[in-house]
Amino acid sequence: MNALSLLTGLFRSNGNTAATSQPSEGDSMPFIQPNLTAVLDSLSDAVLVLDPVGHLQYANRAWQRLTGDERPPTGRLFSDYLHPEDRSNWQQRLVALEAPGISDTRTTWLRLTSPEQDARWFEIRLQPLDGQPGLTSATLCDIHAQVQSEQRMKASHRGLSDMVDRLPVMVYRSRNDRDWTMEYISEGCYDITGYEAADIVELRKHAYGSLIHPNDATRVWEQVQEALHLRRSFEIEYRLFHADGHIRHVIEKGCGVHTSDGAILAVEGVIFAHEPQVTDLTRRRAS
Repeated sequence: MNALSLLTGLFRSNGNTAATSQPSEGDSMPFIQPNLTAVLDSLSDAVLVLDPVGHLQYANRAWQRLTGDERPPTGRLFSDYLHPEDRSNWQQRLVALEAPGISDTRTTWLRLTSPEQDARWFEIRLQPLDGQPGLTSATLCDIHAQVQSEQRMKASHRGLSDMVDRLPVMVYRSRNDRDWTMEYISEGCYDITGYEAADIVELRKHAYGSLIHPNDATRVWEQVQEALHLRRSFEIEYRLFHADGHIRHVIEKGCGVHTSDGAILAVEGVIFAHEPQVTDLTRRRAS
């Protein structure tokens, strides 16, 4: 039995009166209301019942623990406990529940504030209370640690991405096809190729494979395929056509990304400009 079922039973057995009232003498099932209240109070998640405006009609003991508010909850506006930036979102969610035919659960993330602690993130699940027109059940699960972890991870990724974009190299992830379809390229792409990264990712304007000098393209493909087959890293020198028309020498170092059964998911690596040493032998070959 979930919290919604418990609440439905609580309000039905209680005649839709305040949830903290005691059963009257002669009640046909006097044991149900206090038993359900005890079960709801034992939950770690806050369980609420709200009227159409958002006034609290019921709150279990977890609500007091989360908010630090020991005052009777009945009649207080739920939005008063929300972070100011989340109140507009909350009102939109509340209005959406009044739409005809709404019976499923709606989930959102909001922050609660209290005098004792900083704002904390909660996942709030809303659903019309079965058999109780105009009433909505809400369960609040504390997800603050999860949100903080995700925020730190995103900040770390942003920092890493910014660092990579400042490097004078092109970091990439591509599919293993003849076009070398790029799924990701760092901003160093412009310094290497003369094209913006967005123009090459997912073949939007140019295929990276089309930039490779035709006399080098087959050799590059074959050497990468051999390395992927042997599950080794590779290092290849070849020529690219720069956006301004000149030929640019580059060195690419990379490796394959494989599934546990050996299928190739992608090729990842780094490409940087290379100025080959000009020797008498090189001049004779060029001539």
